[in-house]
Amino acid sequence: MRAWQVVGLGRRILGKVALFILGCIAMLKMGSTVAMAVSMVISILVYAMAFGIKFAIGFVLLLLLHEWGHLVASRVVGLPVSRPIFVPFIGAVIRIRKMPVNAKMEANVAIGGPAMGTLSALLCLVFYLWTDSLLMLVLSYTACLLNLFNLIPCDPLDGGRIAVAITHRLWWLGSLIIGILFLQTYNFFLFIFFLFSLYRIWKNVDIKENFSYYHLTMGQRLAVGWWYFGLVIVLGIATLYIGSIFNGQ
Repeated sequence: MRAWQVVGLGRRILGKVALFILGCIAMLKMGSTVAMAVSMVISILVYAMAFGIKFAIGFVLLLLLHEWGHLVASRVVGLPVSRPIFVPFIGAVIRIRKMPVNAKMEANVAIGGPAMGTLSALLCLVFYLWTDSLLMLVLSYTACLLNLFNLIPCDPLDGGRIAVAITHRLWWLGSLIIGILFLQTYNFFLFIFFLFSLYRIWKNVDIKENFSYYHLTMGQRLAVGWWYFGLVIVLGIATLYIGSIFNGQ
């Protein structure tokens, strides 16, 4: 490639990056509901180019239900949060406007997403069994995998925020899982997650139990544990079941 072609390519890339940044700034200045709707439409269009419009709509709706689970859980515990903003191939994010008072509250908000995600996966599976729709089966399998991944006990995933309310030692397991997944896929985002998880372990493993934020009763830790491992078991069984259906076809 000649020098002028490299320069031209660089300008086009910088132009797209600039447009993306300006778009993010514009959405932040919008109302939260409008920003959510705009980001949803953009995500649907992007996913549609890769996977088709039907899957794209279904997938974004699954992400919406997951984030809505966080919203509902945050309101139950009295934490104000923003509407979700969807980012293609990353997912969706919400902003907490008030920090939780302890790790139990943080875990409750984090559990809301995978709990709603698990329910949506099971509903898609029921629709498949009722209608024999392959799309519903694929969406159910996708929801199971996404929520299982999100429950890996390491930051910045929901599993990391849940695990700390059970025992911080689960962070070591989460970092190991993320590290293995990275070595198998060489996915850039997995590498970022791995570094982030190691940083969190290094920063907190020796001192976090000295903070009142993390001091929970055994009953509180067991309550979070029941939810966490219950969701992992349900999603794991559903994933294996759907996988057996695919293998039988």
